[in-house]
Amino acid sequence: MLEIHDLRKVYESPGRRVEAIGSITLSVGAGELVCVVGPSGCGKTTLLRCVAGLLPVSGGEVRVDGRRVTGPPPSMAVVFQEYGRSLFPWMTVRQNVELPLKEKRLPADRRRDLVAGSLRAVGLSDAADAHPWQLSGGMQQRVAIARAVAYEPQVLLMDEPFAAVDAQTRADLEDLILRLWRSFEITTLFVTHDIDEAVYLGRRVVVLSSSPTTVMEDLKIDLPAERDQLTTRSLPRFGELRGHVYRQIQRARGHSEDR
Repeated sequence: MLEIHDLRKVYESPGRRVEAIGSITLSVGAGELVCVVGPSGCGKTTLLRCVAGLLPVSGGEVRVDGRRVTGPPPSMAVVFQEYGRSLFPWMTVRQNVELPLKEKRLPADRRRDLVAGSLRAVGLSDAADAHPWQLSGGMQQRVAIARAVAYEPQVLLMDEPFAAVDAQTRADLEDLILRLWRSFEITTLFVTHDIDEAVYLGRRVVVLSSSPTTVMEDLKIDLPAERDQLTTRSLPRFGELRGHVYRQIQRARGHSEDR
């Protein structure tokens, strides 16, 4: 469903050239949830913005369902870390979720059904007429997730979506993502700086090197399909996988410091 082949990104300005992404090749199968981790500043967000068609690539290509990405694909939705900036404070929750559906020019009854279904899926049916500024940070991020789900994307990109919420809210949102992923089977690429989160959510974890970024490892997460915060994180295998990914990132950081 999502193919990234030899993707490269160079930032150039007068007297300065920064090679952010050296070469990244990876794929995400239909209905798969893949997490991406790497050292701070390695270009995770740059990668996601290139995949979303928000940044032009310097080389290589991205394809969604076989079609080359040259701008934001109509079949893709993105959830950013800065949920507050992505919601319109003067609109109600319902109106925020419905807005992209109007851009798709869906009939009013279809829009109502999609909005109601997505708000129900994220547990916000009772907040449909509230405004974002009346909600907690975690609830605002649920609105952003509901908007993405209502859009019925083939591919969902998530850029460190839970980095700005507290630990308990983060755990709740992680479990929400797993429930939605199982229910809607959306192909998902999830970028995070949190190793535990990546191992808990992902069916694969892609470990990136320091900049100029390449793929260090594409690791299969062989944990049980059904996961919960207490049981899964207590498994010896969870600790082994977490430790392995941590060592890879430390290794990448060491290589960066050597340069």
